[in-house]
This record gives sequence, C-alpha cells and structure tokens, in this order.
Amino acid sequence: MRESSLMDISQLHKMHHLKTIMSKNDISHMAKLMLDKSMYSHMLDIIDATDNYNDFNDLEMIYLFVHEEKDQDERKNRTDDTKREYLRELLWIYHILINHGNEIAFEPRTLDIHTVFKQLQRQHIRKFQDWLKTVPLGKGGKQYSIATISRKTVIFKDFLQFLYDCDYINQPLHQSFKSAQVHMRDRPNRDLYTDEAIQLLTYYESHPIIHGFLAVLLTTGARIRELAQARLCDLTYDSEGYWLEVIGKGNERRELFIFPNVFAAIKRFRKRRGLDTILDNHDQSPLFITARHRAYSYKYLSKYLSNALQKADLPFVQDQKRSITPHSLRHGFAIISADQGADIYRIMQALGHKKIDTTMIYLEKYQQRKNHVAHTWKQSSFIKNI
Repeated sequence: MRESSLMDISQLHKMHHLKTIMSKNDISHMAKLMLDKSMYSHMLDIIDATDNYNDFNDLEMIYLFVHEEKDQDERKNRTDDTKREYLRELLWIYHILINHGNEIAFEPRTLDIHTVFKQLQRQHIRKFQDWLKTVPLGKGGKQYSIATISRKTVIFKDFLQFLYDCDYINQPLHQSFKSAQVHMRDRPNRDLYTDEAIQLLTYYESHPIIHGFLAVLLTTGARIRELAQARLCDLTYDSEGYWLEVIGKGNERRELFIFPNVFAAIKRFRKRRGLDTILDNHDQSPLFITARHRAYSYKYLSKYLSNALQKADLPFVQDQKRSITPHSLRHGFAIISADQGADIYRIMQALGHKKIDTTMIYLEKYQQRKNHVAHTWKQSSFIKNI
C-alpha cells in the first residue's frame, strides 16, 4: 500500500474516523490544511506513473479537484478564496455522507469509509437534492435559500463529473442532477435606489468608519472582498482625479474612480484609525484597517457592515420584504449609474462583470419599472378623467 501523498490529512482522517471530527470548526480546519498546494505536483507525478487515480482516497480526490490547473496563466485558475469555498462545501458533503447518510438512504460500507464517493448511486443523488430542499440548516435554522442550493449543487455536480472523467467512479452521476437555477422570483430584493442611498449616507454621516465604507462602496460598486484587500499603494492620482486599483474575481484588475469627497471620506476613516493618507506607491499596508490596526478579512467586514445596515432606523431597511445587505450597495451603484444615464456596458465594466446577463440581474427590476408601459399613460386624457 503506497504512502499517502496527503499524510497529514489522511492521518487526521483515520485517527478520528471522521465520526467525531467533522463539526463545522473541524471542516474549516481541514479546509485550511487542504488549501496548502505543496503536494499537488507530487500527486500528479503519482498519476503520471500509474496512469490512474485508484490509489487515492476521497479526501485526496477533493484535493486534486480543488487545486486542478486548467491554464498556464495562474491568474486564470481558481483563486485561494474559491478553493476555500469549494473545500468547505465538498468536505461538508463528505461529512453528510459519512455521518448522516441515512438522510438519503445511503449506508457507507465500514471497510470503505475513505471511498464513499465510489459507493454513491443515482438514487442517492436524487434523495440528496430532495433532502437539500427541506433540511433546516440555513440561516436562523431555516431551509436553504435557492441561491445556496444552487451553489452547493453546482460544486457537487462539477466534482462528480471530475471523478467520472478520472475513472475514479464508474457512473456519470453528474448527469443525475436536476437543474437548480436561480430565477428572478427566487432572488431577494437587494435593490437600493438613489434616495435610499442618500438616506444611508446621511444616517451614518457622523460615523467616519461606516460612512467611509458606504461612500466608497456606493460610488464605486466595489465588492466587499476588493476593499478588504485594497492597499494604500493601490490608490493613485492623475489629472482626472483619484483611482483605486482592485483585484476582482479571477484575479482581474480594474480601476475605480474615487471622487474628491469620497477621498475625503477615506481620509476621515484613516484619521479615526490614527493614520495619515499620503499617497505612496511603495506602501503596501492596508487602505482600511480595524480598530486593532489589522487588515479586514472580507467575512469580518461583510458581517460588520451587515450589522450596521440592519441597525439603521430607516423604513426601507426595516421592510421585511427587502434584503438590505452589503451586496445591496453594489446594486445601488448599478442603479444610480443607470439613473445618471450610463449604459449597461459601462456599468458592466465598472462592476467587473464578464457577462452582461449578470449586470442585468442588478438592473432587472429597475428596468422593468422604468420601461413599464404605464408611463405612456401619464399624460393621457383617460388617466386625467379618472
């Protein structure tokens, strides 16, 4: 029997038998271990030598899938953040199969506990999808949202196709999945309109930290992750004004225009943190830092702003039919840009979208209202005579 190419992970796997370690924290810990790419090349050498994947176990196949490189340009392969998300989802599914297989009529064989994916059948995929729709594991003990189900389904389906293409499993189980597309009716209403954005900025104008983030996010359309990763050296000035270079999805770089009053908001933010804002293209320190002078993690920043938004005593925020989140600020940028006459292509570029269809999701309800046939009636004699 060959020495495991992922010795630390495999030993951890066997030592605890997966029955006791796969809590939420344990999944995060194992995902962190498996994010280390150092064994990937060695595992490819094993595959080249044996011309098969049958010497590997399930954890190692997850590792190979997540770190798979499809392009010579490293920027076009999965980012660490994407890998981390894939690892957490696949390890969670792995945990469900081993510890809660009875939920989908699946009983893994004790002797083959490290190769449960090889034991899956079509009926297990069907029952897994049915179970996913009803299990109360979402936020607040509720069922998963359609968007969450869709994400989990896509990752699991892609992984099973990878296993089939590698001949690790002998059935095309990925073909058994029902569609899990997110339709417009399933999307929470995250739209934010010009007057509402102004209300938010006014509400927090005396809070330089929250106001600073709101000002930047609403006027640039930046993602939370992009701001968390921004450095002082990414902020520059030319004859047009201030620019902030950010790294988006797929490691794509783009520049965001920073208006003078937004730059002033950034300076107020940094002053509150005890920092100067002198532009320096050699200063790689974070542009935004916590009260403890540490860089924000994007999850912490997202949670911080989510809490701030929910605490705003504004009618549209407290509306139960609305879902005002940090991502709403990005929707707000798109809607305000459209209000100012920007076309869809320029908005798409500013947001860093690859497809216009994605940008249209941000503007769909706005466009429906703006282009509604009822507007043609406004000056009609019929309406005036009602």
